[in-house]
Parts: sequence; structure tokens; C-alpha cells
Amino acid sequence: MKVQKKIGLFGGTFNPIHFGHINLALELQEKHLLDEVWFIPSLLSPFRTQENFPAIEHRLNMLALASSEIPQFKICDLELKRSPPSYTIDTIKEILKCSPEHSFFLLLGEDCLVRFMEWKEPVEIVRRVPLCVGSRPDSDFAQLLPQLGFNDEISSAIQKGLTPTRQMQISATDLRERFKKKLYSGHLLPGKVLDYIYENQLYSTSLRTYPDIQKT
Repeated sequence: MKVQKKIGLFGGTFNPIHFGHINLALELQEKHLLDEVWFIPSLLSPFRTQENFPAIEHRLNMLALASSEIPQFKICDLELKRSPPSYTIDTIKEILKCSPEHSFFLLLGEDCLVRFMEWKEPVEIVRRVPLCVGSRPDSDFAQLLPQLGFNDEISSAIQKGLTPTRQMQISATDLRERFKKKLYSGHLLPGKVLDYIYENQLYSTSLRTYPDIQKT
């Protein structure tokens, strides 16, 4: 008999994964007593059709490196096997069908909710899985819900899931710009991921620019 688990689903492009992603996932996992967090990299987000992506294997490898020392973190490549764009509701339906013995939760950062009503079937999402939303301890986000066009059902789901977490203001977009400008970024993402980016010359980096990380 399979053991029932509480599992958080954490989707995103992770292009690249950074400490903001890791901190949010870990704090929500701990505060909601989740057994695992599944990182679900999207093949192509409907909101990021113009974004440049490294090869799929690179994003998966960076995720694996970033999560290697946290046993609760797992990687689910479900969206990489479907035709783009990647829709959260489709992933949720498939996971619930394949693993009905587990309880699933959708992990989100407060910033993701600004466009939540533009997602595919947002009402169906909150009916299928509870939300766990990382928010600033002093946030007044709950008071902004009516202004963002949420109906009562979605507003209630968000309010139940709001969870104070440390806020690390790190943007993957800004990180990619830092790499292009040859700026140091080791304070923003795990060292193993940084080395991988340099070694594979992702985001316009080059080993010649960073001689200190070459291996002997």
C-alpha cells in the first residue's frame, strides 16, 4: 500500500533557478508540513513566449544541482513531455489522475497572483488543489484582492493560503542581464548552478571571463 504524502507543486521556467525559488519552496514546505516539493519546469509559459531558453536538459540539470542537498525537493518533468504552452491546470489534472493517493498543494509567490485571473481555468485550479502563497510578513495583499478582479471563491482560497515568508527580491530576468554584463552573481544562486552556467556558456557567459572557476 502506498503511503499518502502531502506534496507541493512548484511550477516555473526556472531560467535559471535561484535562491528566491529555493527559499520560497523551502519555507512553504516547512510551514505547511509538506513531505515533498515537486519542481515542475515548464516547456514554455504562455506569458513568456518571447523569452530565450537554454536547452531543456540544461534547465533540468540546473534544477538537479540546486535541489541535490535538499531531500524533500524532487523534479517532475511532466510539462516538458507535452506540447507547449504549459498550463498549470492541465498539469494538476494529470498529476491528480496519476497519483490519487497523495494530497497536492500549489505553491506560489505573491507576485504570481497579479496575473492569476489570466491563467487557464483559475477557478478550476483552486477547486482542485489548495494554494500555499508566500507573502511578505507586512503584506496588505489580502486587501488588494477585490481590486485584482478575484471572485469570492478565488479570494477565499488565496486568503487561506497566504503564508508569511522571507522575501528575496531576485529576478531570473535580472540574473540573465547580469550574466550578459559579466557581473558577479554568486550571491543570487547556488554555486553549483553558477559553475554549470559558466561551464556550459549559458546566458552569454564564457569561461574566458571567469578563469577562477575553471577545473584542474
